[in-house]
Amino acid sequence: MAIDPLRTRNLSAECANEDGFVEIIRDFTYHFRSGSFYHLSGPEFGGKHLLLQILGLLLPPDSGEIIVDGCLVTDLDIDDLGETRNRKYGFLFSSPFLLPAFTVLENVAMPLFKIAQVGTSEAKVITEEILEIVGVSRIAATEVGRLDGLDEMLAALARALVHHPRVLIAELVGNNMREGEAETLLSALRASGQRLGLAVIATLAPQISWGHADVRLEIGPQGVEEFIRRDPHG
Repeated sequence: MAIDPLRTRNLSAECANEDGFVEIIRDFTYHFRSGSFYHLSGPEFGGKHLLLQILGLLLPPDSGEIIVDGCLVTDLDIDDLGETRNRKYGFLFSSPFLLPAFTVLENVAMPLFKIAQVGTSEAKVITEEILEIVGVSRIAATEVGRLDGLDEMLAALARALVHHPRVLIAELVGNNMREGEAETLLSALRASGQRLGLAVIATLAPQISWGHADVRLEIGPQGVEEFIRRDPHG
């Protein structure tokens, strides 16, 4: 039986942001499946941002358990938790954080040297495969400083995937992007997750409306409600 990339049991947390709004998660138990795209939605301060950070191991819960690839991680020390996050997770932030003087291929390959510690020739093969999956092989040799905003984010997506994580955390997808560009990025996210067999968990920028997630989890004061898309292949 396949192991789910990510599971939670009775996850609870409460956190006040810098504006004083309190986000609350209560008794969240869930299985995140391989190859599925999960959209965390709901009111702006209803808990979706807090839940995304906790699921990404960026904040600890107040109580409950997180199981990553079959292993309980909530009791790990800070070093082991960081190792799990580096190896099992990919992150796509609302800004690309690429190095502008390096090419796309060089930027995307960097996690392979830092995390997977593979040789140069193997790294090139793996990186070219990921660039093809994301659909940006055409810009492999282009310096990042010459890219437009969409291609920068697609390159950042490729970098987040290159070490073959089990979970991809995507924050405020579509932020500072036109709607058509955001839809292209979201489609690439979903297709890449399906092809690589990982769970994609994302929040969207407030102005983006996108109805193609496999599962939408509505987070609010009453808890978490699941909405499953009836046509997962559409």
